[in-house]
Amino acid sequence: MSEEKKGVTVKIDAGLHEEVRQYLNDHGMTMAEFVSAAMRDELHPKISDKEADVKTRTLAFQVPEELFGRIKDYLTRHNMTQKEFVIGLIESELDRDTAMCENNVDGLSDVGEPSDTDDDRRCRRRWRA
Repeated sequence: MSEEKKGVTVKIDAGLHEEVRQYLNDHGMTMAEFVSAAMRDELHPKISDKEADVKTRTLAFQVPEELFGRIKDYLTRHNMTQKEFVIGLIESELDRDTAMCENNVDGLSDVGEPSDTDDDRRCRRRWRA
């Protein structure tokens, strides 16, 4: 017994179409198989073993509608999810902060004098913990 089939028609950039065609030829797939697999993967993402072992917490916040629209445009242009975008921003800032603290971990200012700014105290507390 076969499932009922429905059609999907979309217009895509010619360059992307060529990439898809090449992929189909290389993998011996039909366009229907490719699109079905892509839709399944997007609707039901696979969780890798690495991700399954990681405990997660929810981070939620609201943004102004105009900013949300700009973010959505960015995500579309860069083929990213909101999650990838936000996690990338957070990781970049944390890496930047870690590098800054590592450079100032000795508590000295750029001129070799003891430094006691809020950032320096925060970094020393973090490195002692």
